[in-house]
Amino acid sequence: MPARRSIAACRNSSPGYGANYTDEAAYKEKRKRNNEAVKKTREKSKQIAAQRKANVERLKKQNTQWKTNIKEAKESLETLKDLLLRQAKPEERDNIIKQIIEEPTDDEDDE
Repeated sequence: MPARRSIAACRNSSPGYGANYTDEAAYKEKRKRNNEAVKKTREKSKQIAAQRKANVERLKKQNTQWKTNIKEAKESLETLKDLLLRQAKPEERDNIIKQIIEEPTDDEDDE
């Protein structure tokens, strides 16, 4: 790709090519509009980044909450299994233990 020519080079090299930039007021207006457009674009990018960051924080918090809920549910399950075994008749305990052992756990489902 050829090197870009500066505006000054355009003014001096060919009168027809840089004619739009010979009027200083028009050039300043164009620069002003460009600067405003750049400012808008940068502000929009900052807003999008802030929204993404907030979303990531919300998801992290939600993930932590779910992990806590899973941990509590597993603890409750263990307590219920223990209570079931305590209440079972001695001859039923072996069958209950076999059923508990044969059930897939959440940990096995994750793999």
